[in-house]
Amino acid sequence: MATTLTISGQKGGIGKSTIAVNLAATLALYEKKVLLIDCDPRGCATEWIKGSNPGDRHDISSVLNKRVRSADAVVKTQLAWLDILPAGFGLFETGLKLSKTIPGQVVLRTLIEQDLTASYEYIIIDAPSSYGFLSVMALAASDWLIVPICPGMTSKADCLCLFRLINYIRKTHSTSLKIGGFVFNRCNSSDEIQIFLKDQNLTQIADLVCRTCIPEDIRVEKSIIQKTPLVLHDIKTAAGKSFLGLAKEIDLIFK
Repeated sequence: MATTLTISGQKGGIGKSTIAVNLAATLALYEKKVLLIDCDPRGCATEWIKGSNPGDRHDISSVLNKRVRSADAVVKTQLAWLDILPAGFGLFETGLKLSKTIPGQVVLRTLIEQDLTASYEYIIIDAPSSYGFLSVMALAASDWLIVPICPGMTSKADCLCLFRLINYIRKTHSTSLKIGGFVFNRCNSSDEIQIFLKDQNLTQIADLVCRTCIPEDIRVEKSIIQKTPLVLHDIKTAAGKSFLGLAKEIDLIFK
């Protein structure tokens, strides 16, 4: 039975896809069977992980529209333990159709429970940075949420809005959605974390902050350009080592 984690932050540019891709790849390096689900029509995670190419005929839209089975859309990656359910811009149109009904918000959760959870140890969902339907669908599909925080970009207001969205999903869909951890990205020390929590009056979330933070590292941008997860591009870099630590920490939490 898989542990399903949605990586979601309600502001773009804070490293949501960076964390989703590299956490999935690092867990796979530790020989955990992982499925990465890209729920963003931009397909950033799909492009980065090399899980899709022009020859691929199907993606998550095809599955949500019930044109193909999930097994026909899941793609193997360069890592033996990592698969991806890719996304493309067609997901935008699919989201518009599904958003017309409340049951549409749980269609991904149903898909995971019926077809996917038995085949993986971890299912990691990369959610769009918004309060739209696709973001709600990604959150409703998971029991656990990993929240990226980027000092200088994330604010208390962003966190409070996310908490309200979590409460909405819990009430609307009777789920037990919980925050599994806050991951600080582009953050170089625990002191920087403590300063942020104090300045933003968010010390109440301190117990949920992951011990491992991801430092600012130019090689992250280089790995994006080369469309390779950082842990495959340069695992010995500071951020690469941090992703190794983060994966171990996450695995210990959900074992």
